[in-house]
Amino acid sequence: MINKFCFFAVVSFSIISSVHAKELPSLFEVSLSSTQYTNTNDGLNKAFNLLIKKLSGSRKSSYLWKIGDAKLNKIDFVSSYVINLVNGQETLFVEFNQEILLPALRKIGIPLIGYSRPVILFLIKVDTGEAAPFYLDLNNSSGELESNLQLTLQDIASERGVHLELPSFDLEDQNFLQQTNILLSPTQYIKEKFYNDAVLSIEISRVGINQWLVGGDLNSASLLQDDQIIDVFTKELQLFLDNFIATEPLAPGALGDEILLSIKGLDSFEDLLVVEEELAKIFAIKSKAFHSFDRSQIEYKTQLFQTTQSLLKELRGSSKLLFKELNQKEQTLYLEYLN
Repeated sequence: MINKFCFFAVVSFSIISSVHAKELPSLFEVSLSSTQYTNTNDGLNKAFNLLIKKLSGSRKSSYLWKIGDAKLNKIDFVSSYVINLVNGQETLFVEFNQEILLPALRKIGIPLIGYSRPVILFLIKVDTGEAAPFYLDLNNSSGELESNLQLTLQDIASERGVHLELPSFDLEDQNFLQQTNILLSPTQYIKEKFYNDAVLSIEISRVGINQWLVGGDLNSASLLQDDQIIDVFTKELQLFLDNFIATEPLAPGALGDEILLSIKGLDSFEDLLVVEEELAKIFAIKSKAFHSFDRSQIEYKTQLFQTTQSLLKELRGSSKLLFKELNQKEQTLYLEYLN
């Protein structure tokens, strides 16, 4: 069943300033360095556990307990694996079989997130007290702290299956950020200029000898030493992602919501095919049927696996379907196709 010599491309979760596609083509792929497992069998099992975290958007151990109670053999869902050297370190790359895994996970009630994943943009201001404060960008990793922050974003992005990005500032941006005041918000500026689904504004400041504070959207409750900054940053970011991407499972016996999807902006039959393809990548949708359509608009009756909120969370990461309005009374979700 397992082809040990099958190599698949590993998609890097590099921090980039411009995203042309928000999908996560490596959704069913996991990599582990040799320091994370003891033998191949152990590595395949741990890769499966990491995959569940990525697919569900949750770090809840109860999902792994459900899998154990259902007596699912994790290795049965592996389609291929290979061990390669990456920067001199042996790394296990594992690909899982989507076709047999998804039905098994849905059967035991684990909520799933599809290929469309949100882009979270970071505005990080660093004040070392030794020079003028500066904003961390894609091309600025000259110091140890800046480099560690970038590596942390890459690691967490890979683990959680989201896009965590730093902007790449040009000269105009740098001049603006140096001149901002209460009337000119740096957060609003980059939110409007760089593509994102959310912006986290963070300030890391030295306030004494080996004493730092992390403030803003992610913050420390007390003073930190140098070697604590990354740990606190990681902890706070993981907690943010727990709320931002994960969806709650339905109560036992409960059914998912039914909702009408009304999509405007179609110009051709090719647009319809793209819409169909986009909806197929959204795991919140259990089934759909045509309700009505004309030259520029199409409507689907949909049955969801979970709640409407779970669908909205997935649509937040769609590069083709823009959320416009949710009419709770009519149970209709209005979207616009971006062609």
